[in-house]
Amino acid sequence: MRESWMSQNPKGVGELSFLFCGRQSCSPGDSVGPAVRDHHLLYFCLSGRGVYQAQGQSYAIGPGEGFLILPGEVTSHQADQGEPWSYIWVGFDGTRAGEYLRCCGLGKERRTYRCAAPERLDHCVREMMRYETAGRGHELLLQGELYRFLGWIARSAEEPARRGRETGKEYVELATEYIRNHFQEDLTVAKLARYVGLNRSYLTTVFQSVLHLSPQQFLMRFRMTRAAQLLREDGLSVGEVARSCGYPDPLTFSKAFKRTMGVTPSQYRRGTRIEHMAAPLRETELDGLPM
Repeated sequence: MRESWMSQNPKGVGELSFLFCGRQSCSPGDSVGPAVRDHHLLYFCLSGRGVYQAQGQSYAIGPGEGFLILPGEVTSHQADQGEPWSYIWVGFDGTRAGEYLRCCGLGKERRTYRCAAPERLDHCVREMMRYETAGRGHELLLQGELYRFLGWIARSAEEPARRGRETGKEYVELATEYIRNHFQEDLTVAKLARYVGLNRSYLTTVFQSVLHLSPQQFLMRFRMTRAAQLLREDGLSVGEVARSCGYPDPLTFSKAFKRTMGVTPSQYRRGTRIEHMAAPLRETELDGLPM
C-alpha cells in the first residue's frame, strides 16, 4: 500500500521548502531506482528491512533507521525478500536544506541515521498528509511539520555525543545559560536537570566540580546579584524587584536576600553594609562563568 502527498509549493522557494511526503508497505523485493533526484529525500523505516545503495556503498536499514538521498546522485533501495520494510519519506529543498541536514548529522559523509522516537516521525508524516489541499494556511502547517520532522532526527543525533561527554563543563554551560534566561520563572533543580538531560544528583556533582557551587546556590546567587542591581537603580519597589527575580512573595525574597547579602533589601538600598556579609556574584564574576 502506498500513500503520498505533494505540495503546491514551488520547488526551492525559501530556506527550507516542503515538497512531498508519503508512506508505503512494500512487497518482498520491491525496489526503487537506480535513479537521480533533484531534491533532498529522507526515508525512515518503521518495520521490516531493506537495503539502500548510494555512491557505490550499500547500507542495511532496519526498524528505527533511515537514509538520506541527496540531489544529483544515483541511488536505489530495495525491500528485503523475507521481511520487507514499511517506510515513510519526506522530500524537501531550499537554500538552507544542507545546513539543516548537518544539524541532523547528515550529509555526503553520512547517509544513514537512527531516531529514538519513530512514532514522532510517523506522526509528522501523518499530519503532513492531513493537509492535502492547497492553501496558504496548509502550506505553513506543512512547513511546521517538516521542521518538527528534522528536529526529532537532530535530537536523536545529539544524544550519543551528549552521553559520551567526559566532563561536566558542557552541561554546566547549558544549565547556566538556561538559568540566565529563566531565573524569573518558578525554576527548580528538577526542571534544570530535565533540560540538560541529567538526573539531579549528577547535575549537582558536575556543578560542584566546575563552579564549586550547587545548582541551588548558583541560582540563588544569580538572582541575588540581579536583585542588587535592580535595587541600586532605585526605580522599583522591593515587591517589584522580588517578582522580577523569580520571587512571587516579597517576604520570602527579603529573607533570601538577607540570608545571602547579610542585610535586608531596604538596608541594601540605603547603602547599609555589614562588615562580613556574604558577597554576591559580581558582574565581572558572572562574565567569567560559562554562559
